[in-house]
Amino acid sequence: MRNFIFLFCLLLFSSCAKNSVEETNEAIDVALTLLSDGKCDEALSVLGEIGNQPSNGVYLQVLASAHACKADFDQITFVNNDLTSIDTTSGSTILKTASVMTLSAEVAADSADFSAIKTAYNIILNSTAVAPSQVNRTNSFGVRKSGDMGVQALILNIVNLGKFLNFFGNVDATGVKGAGVAANSCFINYNDPRAQMATGVSTGACVSDNDGHPDLDQSTAVGKRRLCEGLMLVTNTLDILDNIDLSASSSLSKLEDVSAQVNTFKTIAVAAGLGTLINMTSQSECETYLNTPAQLLDMEYLYALVFETGLQ
Repeated sequence: MRNFIFLFCLLLFSSCAKNSVEETNEAIDVALTLLSDGKCDEALSVLGEIGNQPSNGVYLQVLASAHACKADFDQITFVNNDLTSIDTTSGSTILKTASVMTLSAEVAADSADFSAIKTAYNIILNSTAVAPSQVNRTNSFGVRKSGDMGVQALILNIVNLGKFLNFFGNVDATGVKGAGVAANSCFINYNDPRAQMATGVSTGACVSDNDGHPDLDQSTAVGKRRLCEGLMLVTNTLDILDNIDLSASSSLSKLEDVSAQVNTFKTIAVAAGLGTLINMTSQSECETYLNTPAQLLDMEYLYALVFETGLQ
């Protein structure tokens, strides 16, 4: 009789216990509720309790949203307000207007907000075992879910691109490079002869070889890491835009115009022999690449052609 009761209780307990899928779904629902109330840390805590779920696209998206929440980022507000403010007349106007979006203002390199957004989009970008790309995410998560993930990563990339341009480009309130409160008129100092020739020709305020932002010093490991972060914001934006169709979305279709204009930078870079860099989407691969002096000079040339020419 006792054995029967014990077995009955065991079966009853087993039938009521939640499996891992149920626990994950419940944690996601709770986290979404917390995020709707702006409780970022609480949402992260709930998601952390179930452990990482690398093959669950929904989990990864909610986790990314929880980190972005810490930077006061709201995707709906961004799409409705900031995205519509981007001028897609040319590649230059895109970068200029992106540098002065609502969340673009920055007063320090590696700020808490920049880092939170970076963590968020890297969760999506690094969700596959191979190099970050929209194609690889589609292979791993399917067309529909990878599309959702791509849009989220794209928007977060644009947010941090605005921050990067604002701070390191030292822009004023209207997005004019070199007219802000800092001293620099260029992104970096230029040692490469090709870059030196490019600066001063349609690069706005950047007419000197030695007037770069001190926090983008390419002679240091931190400086190289930041150079790569800036480039990855451009290359991953291009990769997603080139491999996702947004024409059917009334709120995101403007990004199709962004794609058409920003791809001119890619064309210029490829023509200049910088195809490897402009097609690179991996932060770690980029940092390794810059360990070679000649390739670091290539990065300088790319910055002169894309960032200096693009933002004036």
